[in-house]
Amino acid sequence: MNLTLDNTRLREIIPNIIHEVKGETPLYEKLLPWITSARLWLESEILGTFQPHDELYDIAEKIIVLKAFANAIPSLDITLSPAGFAVINTEGRAPASKERIERLIASLRAEADDCLASLCIMLHSLPQWRLSPQGQTFLGTFIPHFGDVTFIRRRSPELKKISMLDLYRAMRDIAVRIEQSLEELYLGPGFMNAIRTSYPAFNMQGSRDIYNMIHAAVLRYVSTHISDTTLTCPDEHEVWHLARPILARLNYWPQLTELWQHEMAEKIYVKPFRNNVPGGYYF
Repeated sequence: MNLTLDNTRLREIIPNIIHEVKGETPLYEKLLPWITSARLWLESEILGTFQPHDELYDIAEKIIVLKAFANAIPSLDITLSPAGFAVINTEGRAPASKERIERLIASLRAEADDCLASLCIMLHSLPQWRLSPQGQTFLGTFIPHFGDVTFIRRRSPELKKISMLDLYRAMRDIAVRIEQSLEELYLGPGFMNAIRTSYPAFNMQGSRDIYNMIHAAVLRYVSTHISDTTLTCPDEHEVWHLARPILARLNYWPQLTELWQHEMAEKIYVKPFRNNVPGGYYF
């Protein structure tokens, strides 16, 4: 990502920062190591080689600054002297309490998470990003962005301590397992992939309806298993109860029914046994 960030823009994103006096190192230079790290993190996890522009660039830039500042805060008032580490004196100002600093860092990270969720949703509308390794990762399950992380956090408040990206990865791991079971047992890999990759355009008739049903089933399964690792994952009995209403709903969409039947009908609709050998018990 080509970052055009400078000290002036940095201060626009982070308010309430006192201007440097003559000869003092600009804030941008102080934060540069963390800014570089945050940029590399955003590229490796979300953007890949995609270069955002306009509104997408503004959001990506804000994520980088917020993440960099949150990570840098514990080190900004510490210097290394010949005698060891020292804390910079805040003449004329009362030092912030530990609680205030912790709330500030939490606030910065929460805002960065909100921006990251928005960025990921917007990227799904761009074919260039969808074809990238990062895009394919997000499109690989029925949890294509970070929006569902908020839902999981509301159901399990103890998960708020986990970063949004780490929690998403844990959710995705469970989603992969349940979706594989749905594919193998009832819906078929070809059908599931067609519905999964129809997001967000939904060009096939009925694909939005079926996508929403599968998404809701996967999310319900994930929300149960993310907070209770003792449960069997996946449980075939539970998989059937998730698949049953989806199979029933397919009857409303002939095009999707045909797609599903081409792959799975012979497996689901087993022909009854008929004895064709003449004999005493022939019927």
